[in-house]
Amino acid sequence: MTDAASGSPQPLLERALAVIEAVVDAGAPVGPRGLARVVGIDRSAVGRILQQMTELDVFEKEPAGYVAGPRLYGIARLLAALDNLPDAARNVLDDLVARYNETSYVSLLHGDAAVYLYESPSSNPLRFVVELGRPVPLHAGAAGRAILSGLSPETARDLLGSGPLESLTTATIVAVDELLELAAADRARGYSISLEERVEGGAAIGAPFFDHSGQCRGSVVFTTPLSRLDRAMIDEQGAAVASAAATLSARLGFK
Repeated sequence: MTDAASGSPQPLLERALAVIEAVVDAGAPVGPRGLARVVGIDRSAVGRILQQMTELDVFEKEPAGYVAGPRLYGIARLLAALDNLPDAARNVLDDLVARYNETSYVSLLHGDAAVYLYESPSSNPLRFVVELGRPVPLHAGAAGRAILSGLSPETARDLLGSGPLESLTTATIVAVDELLELAAADRARGYSISLEERVEGGAAIGAPFFDHSGQCRGSVVFTTPLSRLDRAMIDEQGAAVASAAATLSARLGFK
């Protein structure tokens, strides 16, 4: 839709946003006349916006006026959940480090990559370090493969492409079909494990976490130098990482 005078959609979008903000700010049912006074828009234009937003479930019409609708509340819940992510991530990571004293991370799915955003460091002088904010490929390492396990096979294949994929170490898995099979096995087990698949000398265990809509948002990742990995404890540590990811999911509204 465009503005008749300018040919630009911006004025109409600005008006719609102004009406949404005014309805939310009102905190009670409000009608077109009151909204027109608040936002400084012609009453008939406000009425059209209200009608369109009601059809989209952004608003609901009550006898006394308009109020926020289910779609607007859904957006609010999502934003509130995402706003909780830093604190929730810090709590689950600190718990993992307190238990095993190995550096742990939360990574987020961003496009076709994983981005490490939150860290709780080990006190060991030798530890696995990842640069925060730098994208890493989904096919190499536990962070990415845990995310793949949290996605549908169709979505995972779309993100990976047709392959072959870039080999970062001699242990990197570059065949898409093999990665999808491993992701399915990881999904059944509850966690992914990587031994030098992204960085030589590094080991990691990851599990996916989900938002309120059931969408995989990223992964919780436990890291350690391979030389310090106790293979007899992998199942215990994997269960701990999966539990941490489930706790994070619950904090984001996933049921």
